[in-house]
Amino acid sequence: MSVPTHFKSGRSGQGAAYVSDHEGSAHARFMRLSSYALAPLGVLSAWWLAGIAGKSIEGVKAEIGHPLPAIVLIAFGILGMIHARQGMNEIIEDYVHDAALNEKALHWNRIASIAIAFVWTFAIMLIAAPK
Repeated sequence: MSVPTHFKSGRSGQGAAYVSDHEGSAHARFMRLSSYALAPLGVLSAWWLAGIAGKSIEGVKAEIGHPLPAIVLIAFGILGMIHARQGMNEIIEDYVHDAALNEKALHWNRIASIAIAFVWTFAIMLIAAPK
């Protein structure tokens, strides 16, 4: 048994404003999958960072000098910045209506996210590098 509705699927006529063009599905899928990856990476990163709190610099270098903590911290930083950049891109596209300002904001968002990911990775590599 079905209930008749006045909604008609399609791009014209009644209900046209409610039909998705599936443009955001790849973005939504990436954000969901990166969230799944960031959850365990975030827990491991927080665990290692909490574990090195209060240690001397030599202790920190010894702890992060192992491959697994360094790789997890670098992966968390890079994937986190990609995830944050994508989210910020959506906010900019939704709320910045001036085309020139939108383009500038997207450009500077990309530069800032790349710079933050680079500094994070470089810092972890400097700490983890053997002397």
